[in-house]
Amino acid sequence: MGLAVLITITLLCVAWSLWIRRVTWSCRWEVAATLNIALQGATVMLMSPLASETLGHWLHSLTGLWNLEDYIGHDMYIVAASAIVYNSLGRLQDDHAMQVTFKQYVERPATLCIPLLLAAFSLGNGAKIYAPDFFELHTDFWLTTYWLVLCGTLIYLLGYGSRALLILRKDPRSRVVANVYLAASVSGVMACVVRVVTALVPSLQSVEDGNLVWFFACMCGAGFALTSAHSWRIKTKWFSKTSH
Repeated sequence: MGLAVLITITLLCVAWSLWIRRVTWSCRWEVAATLNIALQGATVMLMSPLASETLGHWLHSLTGLWNLEDYIGHDMYIVAASAIVYNSLGRLQDDHAMQVTFKQYVERPATLCIPLLLAAFSLGNGAKIYAPDFFELHTDFWLTTYWLVLCGTLIYLLGYGSRALLILRKDPRSRVVANVYLAASVSGVMACVVRVVTALVPSLQSVEDGNLVWFFACMCGAGFALTSAHSWRIKTKWFSKTSH
């Protein structure tokens, strides 16, 4: 499947899900799931070759840094992964306990990661060499460090969210949705694992060429988008039944 087709399908899934869930922006317990979808969609857009060829050139003219749109997209993905955890924890703990847990185990490491990423990005090939597809950019020491920090943080966040999903799936009412969320999280982790392996073994970069990373990342985004839309439709049907 061509990259443009994969990106287009993912963005269509995201757009459909955001339309289905459009009223949830004002719903406290649903907004994190909707924010996750919106941010994953924005991440895919910012990492796309089209964004590199348009927004990337404009950002370079302002800052002197290439591929800055990819860095911004990766920051959004960290926030998206954090939103997944927030959404899962909110269904397991009372409000105060959830806020304390989220701040200590999710918000702090995610916040620390972003300036570290900017430093590694600015010092290496990431900011110096233009690439329409950032995954195809061959790594130096600093870009390898960038990928290790980014992917390590995302694996931690997606893994932390998956722990909560494993508990949620014990409830028969939540099992199907939790299972698909888990599969989407695993796809996100796989994208990170492939990127870490290719960063540490540069000879594999020309072989993999970003294809597997894109595939797993898009499966993650589309999986969360479709499942969140399905979950909300089930809830709205239940609400409409109880109101009659």
